[in-house]
Amino acid sequence: MRHIAAYLLLQIGGNSSPTSKDVKKVLSAVGIEADDERLDKLLSELKGKDINDVSWPDLGALSPGADLYTVCVVTVNC
Repeated sequence: MRHIAAYLLLQIGGNSSPTSKDVKKVLSAVGIEADDERLDKLLSELKGKDINDVSWPDLGALSPGADLYTVCVVTVNC
């Protein structure tokens, strides 16, 4: 979930194609270490896709245990 939240924050901030380095920078700013395997999977699944076209169930599948409410709350409150 933290990877998706960081990715979405970067997109909201104007970065239309966040990289692994970008996501890691956001996470490290709040003291969180990225999980390279999960981050790579997320980025490969989202590569070339408009985040607005990705369904919430697809995002949930990339982050087990995350749901739409959780992703929205984390993204808005960060």
